[in-house]
Amino acid sequence: MALAIIAGMIKSGKIKVSSKNVDALEITAANQKIDVNAIDKAIFKETLAATRRGKGKGTLSQLKTIQSSLGMARDAAEELAAAGITITLSYKGDAVVTMGSQANPKLSSLATGTKAIEINRPLKLIELAV
Repeated sequence: MALAIIAGMIKSGKIKVSSKNVDALEITAANQKIDVNAIDKAIFKETLAATRRGKGKGTLSQLKTIQSSLGMARDAAEELAAAGITITLSYKGDAVVTMGSQANPKLSSLATGTKAIEINRPLKLIELAV
């Protein structure tokens, strides 16, 4: 519920985030929609690495981390959908994942277990995650 409340408070605007003097993210909000556009691929890799840190090594540990992360993403996406809010994660302006009310998954709902997450570009998502 907290995510939907925070996202609902953001009415409109644009923020650019830099890391080590390199533009990393551009966040744009308008009309119950927030686009988080990664300008630099490193931001995805660093974020994913941070979620894996301290979780142990090995295939079983990695699967548990993926399941846990997917569960959190699913809960957040369903919360956003219930509040009528959409968050799109993009890379260089191309939508990669859409979460919330405007998500329109085809086959990706089989992988995510929810209709509130649409994987717009599966190959790009894999590229960013590896």
